[in-house]
Amino acid sequence: MRITENMMKNDVIYNLNIHQRNLDNLQNNLSTGKKVRVPREDPVAAANSMLYRTRIKEIRKFLDNIGEGEARLNFAESGIRSIVNIFHRLEEITVQGANGIYTKEDRAKIAVEIDELIKEMAEVANSKFKGESVFSGYQTNINPFELVKGKPGFADREVITKVLYRGDIGKQQREIEQQEYAPINLAGNVVFWATNEVVIGSGNVSGYVSTKNNKIRIDGKEILINNGDNINTVINKINNANIPVRASLRNNQFVLETTTPHEVWAEDIEGGTFFQDIGLKIAGQMPNQFANSAQKIGYNIFDVAIKIRDDLWKNDTSALGSEDLNNLHHGLDNLLKSLGEIGAREHRFATVRKRLNTNELDMTDILAKTENIDVAKTVMDLQMLDYIHRSALAVGAKIIRPTLMDFLR
Repeated sequence: MRITENMMKNDVIYNLNIHQRNLDNLQNNLSTGKKVRVPREDPVAAANSMLYRTRIKEIRKFLDNIGEGEARLNFAESGIRSIVNIFHRLEEITVQGANGIYTKEDRAKIAVEIDELIKEMAEVANSKFKGESVFSGYQTNINPFELVKGKPGFADREVITKVLYRGDIGKQQREIEQQEYAPINLAGNVVFWATNEVVIGSGNVSGYVSTKNNKIRIDGKEILINNGDNINTVINKINNANIPVRASLRNNQFVLETTTPHEVWAEDIEGGTFFQDIGLKIAGQMPNQFANSAQKIGYNIFDVAIKIRDDLWKNDTSALGSEDLNNLHHGLDNLLKSLGEIGAREHRFATVRKRLNTNELDMTDILAKTENIDVAKTVMDLQMLDYIHRSALAVGAKIIRPTLMDFLR
């Protein structure tokens, strides 16, 4: 093969252009500190870099969610602990009031303190975190507990006679890892209940047979009642629904009874009328409301305190020393159970937080290795390429000599 002078010149120029392009890339890498500045330089590294950055952003969002959840739970825990302290004081007062050495007038004076404690408990139950009610389920824009006032015949002034729950049973959740959610609140219909609740219908339902498909919801669990189901079939469906509520018949009357202290939540949905058909509810009632003809038995923590206060006014030492103390202990147990649940959630948050922090460090390290240059190696490569480029220029200077024809052109 014949090698011409022009071929030699072209080869030199071609190699010099490659050296200049590589020098430019290395200089840019050093100035930016990045291996890949545009995806075309390394498509695989660019794609992996985007995945790592996305994962790091996810982790930071999950950590934010965990932080919010921990703050809300800590706030709720503080409120529940303050009510636990109030219950300890109520226990002291109840034991004191049951003591036979006190007169009726003494007990009436003690009752005044309980009225103030009831108000304090209501303030805690209606407390807000960042402007949102803590114990109201999804209804964060309202006070979950409504105070009903009146003047009983045995009292000398207007007092709180009932405290009604107006929130719902919603569980606010936050995503703390991919497809992993955790509740960050406790509904007031569970936390502030003292005893199991029993709802008893007034009519005879032994011969009930559903005349259409009905759908009901109890404590958030949907249950389908088919056309032709009798009352025993319905009871079996409720009892097999894995909810803390049991259904039964007593004297041919339909009964719903909770298995853990909370206010039962029952409603007809999607056009169903089962609870209305058996006379347990009236159309348009809230899920925790029942027909006037139905009997509702059970105490929330406010009912417990109100009953103690009223028994003090009535001078009923027998009720104070037995039923009232028993209800008080049930309420205290449920409050402590709620504290235990908060503690379990906080432990889960701490575990997930530790894992996410480790993942973030790992992802950041992998991202750095994918994107960032090895400065020492890059400087050495640049120096080597600069030496090669200078050598190529020296060789080219000898090969590409100007001739008379170059000047003529």
